[in-house]
Amino acid sequence: MPAPLLMLPGTLCDGRLYAGVLERLQVLARVPLLAGADSTTAMAERLLTEASSRISLCGFSLGAIVALEMIALAPERIERLALIACNPGVLDDTARASRAALRQSEFADATDGPLVQAMARETDAGAYRQQTRMTLERSDSRPRLARIDVPTLVLCGACDRTCPPAMSRAIADAVPGACLAIVPGAGHYLPLERPGRVADELAAWLAMPVRSCAKEPS
Repeated sequence: MPAPLLMLPGTLCDGRLYAGVLERLQVLARVPLLAGADSTTAMAERLLTEASSRISLCGFSLGAIVALEMIALAPERIERLALIACNPGVLDDTARASRAALRQSEFADATDGPLVQAMARETDAGAYRQQTRMTLERSDSRPRLARIDVPTLVLCGACDRTCPPAMSRAIADAVPGACLAIVPGAGHYLPLERPGRVADELAAWLAMPVRSCAKEPS
């Protein structure tokens, strides 16, 4: 049996992000809101305090960034790792300025779909401020990727403009034995756009024996 599943959503997302995936996956998972901390390190520490002694960890976007912080802080507690639409690096000056100026009401638009807009609208303003600080002040996880030694799944949409596929390919190249899946026609919100495909990939990931993962061609 795999360790209990902890699924981290992204900025201005909640458990609804993974609802379609979990319905198909037919497993129980905890999906906490990313709030109550002002840095990815503090958020990771808080989540580790609340989590089981050993977990299967999945993160989307900002949640994937926090997941990388968690495995850096407590690698012995992470049985397996899944990263969806992840940018493991830091923002350059231009991107930082743009993100810092982005208001909550501007974060999601009609192209993201009604559920993304609803989650963005309904998230507490204080949580958004904390998530913004996490995004701006996060650590660069790229130098740490080669030290990850658990079955790792890397997922992204082929049309993701927020975290382009090149980022996922770089993660999969850096993490020993990582599995890579790039989903044709999908954008950034992969769990909402292709819940069936994400569920299939996660099911295979959860079934992997610990430390057994053959890289999938992209």
